[in-house]
Amino acid sequence: MDIQERIEKNISQVIREELGDSIHPDKLNSIIKNITEKLTFCLTPDELVLLRIKMDEKTQRELAVLSVIGQDSVGIVAEVTKVLAESRANIEGMNQAIVSGYFALILTIDISGMTVSLDELQSMMDKIAEKKNLRIFIQHENIFKSMNRI
Repeated sequence: MDIQERIEKNISQVIREELGDSIHPDKLNSIIKNITEKLTFCLTPDELVLLRIKMDEKTQRELAVLSVIGQDSVGIVAEVTKVLAESRANIEGMNQAIVSGYFALILTIDISGMTVSLDELQSMMDKIAEKKNLRIFIQHENIFKSMNRI
């Protein structure tokens, strides 16, 4: 059972225990959705990315996860997002942290409208990584999900 299913199941169980089965299914689903959205602030970045991918599975989009880690320096986000924009990749979600001078960025990107292949995008990111002394990884959503299965 994935993250979203576990959250929704537990929320539904609590609501039913408190209110009984008399609650209208649409109202129950609305409450579950609102609580799930609020809970995303309590999740780790990887869990948040997995949840975002799960929520987007029913759309026509094709998603990938781009991770950047390394020593913090000026312009990392600017250079990465510039290449994404030029490649027509759309940023769907972004989590960033700087801890003790170390930079971490996780992007969920829609790659369905890209003008380059995922391999070409990785090549462009490798140039940034070399220039800025970073590690940049791009994983298709299917690979990311299978590697981070809970």
